[in-house]
Amino acid sequence: MVESNLEEGNQPIPDDLDDLKYGVSITDACIDWSTTETLLREFAGSLSESLRSRIG
Repeated sequence: MVESNLEEGNQPIPDDLDDLKYGVSITDACIDWSTTETLLREFAGSLSESLRSRIG
């Protein structure tokens, strides 16, 4: 399983919630948006190649 957020990593919950960083997980470490986009594009490309070979 891969988890994604706007920014990579994770952060602890600070005493002052105003110190939370937007787009960073407070639970599990995540990959960032750029990495997510790359993975999805590569997966879609490999899936379409696989599907073409099954049809043709």
